[in-house]
Amino acid sequence: SMDMAYSKALKIIKNAEQALGFSLTTRTTGGKDGGGSVLTFEGKAWLQKYDNYKTACNEVNQKLIREHFPKVGCVIMASGMSKRFGSNKLMADFNDAPMILQALKATEHLFSQRIVVTRHKEVAKFCEDYGVKVLLHNLPYRSDTIHLGLEALDDLDACMFLASDQPLIRKETIFSLIQTWESAREYIVRPTCDGIPGSPVLFPSWAFSELLTLPEGKGGNFVIQKHLDQVKNITISNPYELTDADTPEVLNTLKKQIAHQE
Repeated sequence: SMDMAYSKALKIIKNAEQALGFSLTTRTTGGKDGGGSVLTFEGKAWLQKYDNYKTACNEVNQKLIREHFPKVGCVIMASGMSKRFGSNKLMADFNDAPMILQALKATEHLFSQRIVVTRHKEVAKFCEDYGVKVLLHNLPYRSDTIHLGLEALDDLDACMFLASDQPLIRKETIFSLIQTWESAREYIVRPTCDGIPGSPVLFPSWAFSELLTLPEGKGGNFVIQKHLDQVKNITISNPYELTDADTPEVLNTLKKQIAHQE
């Protein structure tokens, strides 16, 4: 079944027997019954030990993989109705592209899974065309977006929830949040500026059950307030990074900030 020459297989077995110090097989030569080989008692016992060893190695290896390469997901929250903006702000122009693109770029290649949760067909199409998984829904509350996004991602150690209307959020900040969590995995991690907390927020898996059972209309802050002793803050210097573009005036301010930085 291995498509191996008999002579080569026999040589491998003989080398193994010499290294182990006992016979692995009992061999009989050909004849009317064709001959063959069967495992010795010692060979069967050694093979069982090897199988047990291999299983133990795989279990330890899986644990090490999860320890050093944890599975962190990202839910990009894009379900807002933009009432103060006057139109769909996520499709508003920012650097010659829809604003939602900034969230897609900032989260690229940092997560084992990510998904955009949105009510807006034009946002869904743009994200799908960009190659990002999308969940399109028509449920009314922020808690619905959190439930749907978290349920759509599998087997995570932590999950970040990112508001898609913060066009100045930097990839470096998101990476820093992930690194902070990796060094203290029992903590919720969030950014702050001048002592004021903001988003995105990274939740460890122990918080998932509470996020999935949020009261109607509540967001992640409802869980944070219950576990303030298990929150780590990272400080950022630019307040514009955490600013939501809720109105055209704020969006123009953020555009000017980009021009100033450049």
